[in-house]
Amino acid sequence: MTPRTILLGTGTLLAGIALGALGMSLVGGSDIAATSDEREILYWVAPMDPNFRQDEPGRSPMGMDLIPVYAGSEPTDDSTITISSAVENNIGVRTANVTRGRFAEDLATVGYVRPIDDLASVVDVRAQGWIEDLRIAAVGDVVEAGDLLFRMYSPEIVTAQSEFLQAVNVSRPGLVAAAGSRLRALGVNQAQIDSIAQRGTPQRLVDVYAPRTGVVLEMNVREGAHAHPSMVVMTIADLREVWVVADLFEDEAAAIEPGQSVRLQSRAQPGRMWHGQVEYLYPTVDPRSRSIPVRMRFANSDGALRPEAYVNVRIEASPRDNVLSVPFEAVIRTGQSERVVLALGDGRYRLAQVRTGAEADGRVEVLTGLSEGERVVVSSQFLIDSEASLQGVALRMAGADAPAAPPEIVQGAGVVDGVMASHGMIDLTHDPIPELGWPVMSMSFFTLDAVSLDGLSEGDEVSFTLRQNDEGQWRLASIARSDAAQPDPVVEGQGRVVTLMSDINMVEIDHERIEAIDMPAMSMVYELGDGVTLDGVSEGDHVSFSIDETRPGQWQISGIAVVRPVDAGGEE
Repeated sequence: MTPRTILLGTGTLLAGIALGALGMSLVGGSDIAATSDEREILYWVAPMDPNFRQDEPGRSPMGMDLIPVYAGSEPTDDSTITISSAVENNIGVRTANVTRGRFAEDLATVGYVRPIDDLASVVDVRAQGWIEDLRIAAVGDVVEAGDLLFRMYSPEIVTAQSEFLQAVNVSRPGLVAAAGSRLRALGVNQAQIDSIAQRGTPQRLVDVYAPRTGVVLEMNVREGAHAHPSMVVMTIADLREVWVVADLFEDEAAAIEPGQSVRLQSRAQPGRMWHGQVEYLYPTVDPRSRSIPVRMRFANSDGALRPEAYVNVRIEASPRDNVLSVPFEAVIRTGQSERVVLALGDGRYRLAQVRTGAEADGRVEVLTGLSEGERVVVSSQFLIDSEASLQGVALRMAGADAPAAPPEIVQGAGVVDGVMASHGMIDLTHDPIPELGWPVMSMSFFTLDAVSLDGLSEGDEVSFTLRQNDEGQWRLASIARSDAAQPDPVVEGQGRVVTLMSDINMVEIDHERIEAIDMPAMSMVYELGDGVTLDGVSEGDHVSFSIDETRPGQWQISGIAVVRPVDAGGEE
């Protein structure tokens, strides 16, 4: 529990609303206008609790000036909440239309660059020998087709040349053809065979040339090294075009098909954009990550997209017409439901439950719950939603006239900010309460009868329950100090380091199953938490690590240590 992790923006704004002498109230159904001698004042109400009422001006138990409620503005509809225009301006309420139209759904994900298989060639040898006159300095060298890569001394090839020359000298065409075929089988090209025939003597060294233009991506020999047919001497790839492979969830892959346009950006070159297209959607699902790979093709004439680099891609799915949508920020997500705040006009608002679909360009598809032309709140909607929940305002359910009954009793936890026992009132900063759709915030609660606040003081961590009174207001039904705060359990795992990405504070680990959070064995990229470094960690090392959940489903490394270095046991 982290009750002191407060949504500061919301808390500060609420405090400003409560303490500012602006004559405002977020009371359900209350419309507070400027004071006028010509209007009848029915009663005076506390800004933070509409059930604290008096027949005359005064102060609330929290020390705030009471606000007048005028005739004609008292609550009339328990499904709406009314706010004065002054309050709307003060908290910055903005609205937007529910629109129907063309919806271009883009899918953003992360992929990695790799060479195109058809544009890569392996350089090998077909006879044992030793490398001499190596012309390639290191991996990354650029070569042109036909460039000399190295020369090799092979006793087997020298012997085959001698046999070829003997066949030539005896003028036996059949023997010459057979000996020539053997030389070609050993990797000697026709130009070299013709040169041997003209010279009349075997060549000690055989030349090996580049089969294509490209970049040397792999080199497994050095000057004087022994080479044999079962090894890959070099790999050369043409990187003027590359593949980018990304993993998609099954529901995302359903909207992808070959030929769709793709935009790519790289952290290495911010501001630059590449354009390509989807080439292939793999037919199988990765059993570990439950994802489907998609392959995209991009032009790379200047070689800026380097193999194995991570890049951000956005796939442009086929647009759909006649789609109902709202701005993304209008939707309030509680984990159990989705809802919006409808603006009805004249300062009146109502909650409406919705079901959303795809997202694109800052908007989200609305499947049920809204109609074209309605207006939704896109700024300060959380304040209105929280106050509506506090006042028990009914939620408009999609496809139903009556809202679902609220829970009879609700549990919560938080920290005491202040106690006013004589007034039966307590200030709490509480954790999210999903049953009511309340985020982390500071609130004042009145107690039900027989609930004692004795023994509680500012800073105490408490657990509590809430129950609605006869007027539908949530009241404190019980409260008690929590046991000493326990640290969140440490989630630990073990695995092998696949890729180090120290420059962007990330690491890829192929880890075993993590029972504590029911995470299957998989290869996963994690961000590093504050203060965590990869010093002393190498690719291939077996490590133990701990992870923290930064938000639902998102984990970051909070600690990492080498259990067995790669050079002590090798890769499994």
